[in-house]
Amino acid sequence: MAFGRNRRVEPFEAVHWDEITQFTVGRMMRHTVRKSKRGEGAHAVRFMRTRGVDEYMVPGVYIVPVEADVPLSKGGFRLFEDEGSRQLLCTVLPDGSDRYRVTDATGRELGSVRRTPVTKRLTQQGLWMEQPGHPAIVAPRNWARGGSGASLGRGVGHVLDGVVDSLLSFGSDEGTGSGASAKPVVWAVGAEDAEEEGADGEYGEAVLTFPRSTEGKRWYFVKRDGWLDKRLAFALAVLRESETFGADSR
Repeated sequence: MAFGRNRRVEPFEAVHWDEITQFTVGRMMRHTVRKSKRGEGAHAVRFMRTRGVDEYMVPGVYIVPVEADVPLSKGGFRLFEDEGSRQLLCTVLPDGSDRYRVTDATGRELGSVRRTPVTKRLTQQGLWMEQPGHPAIVAPRNWARGGSGASLGRGVGHVLDGVVDSLLSFGSDEGTGSGASAKPVVWAVGAEDAEEEGADGEYGEAVLTFPRSTEGKRWYFVKRDGWLDKRLAFALAVLRESETFGADSR
């Protein structure tokens, strides 16, 4: 692994995909202000490791388009555990409607990533998840008032203060800003059911969080040892990053 001119970095210890709880999507291999020192590698779901003052984005799951030169959101993609594309983790394919089917290496359906209907886009983020045996996992817009700490406590199942603090501190002051854009995006269970029942603003357990850093760090946090299949979280993040931030550049 090389960064900048004549700089070598010893490889980091591999992490099993199901152990990843904090991840980003893209090619950048190191977080630094200077572009020339960032380095680019395979298009991948990446986790962070630090050495000294340096932060490295280590590839954990590799992203391969189903159709070359076709946007991931149009042609679909596969996730592999290895860079050589020998160990298939899952396949994400559009079905021609608002749905992306996520299947494992044997073809068994794990769930899906869905697009929010146009009629609900003022109140919900554009992508949400389905996992068999569980309620819908939706990220409502402006999902709470009174500040991010109060929001996480009231709106997504009374998340512990320590978890709230760690999420908000990671991306500087993004969770405490006064503008709507500073609020984290939180995918929580049962949001659609709550909306149908008229319980606006009351949602279930938070399973995936995107703090929206103002420093250009786009990290997703998925609950450790939770019931959500992380392959669904990876699929949603890859689709979202490719469309919103152009992170599927190949």
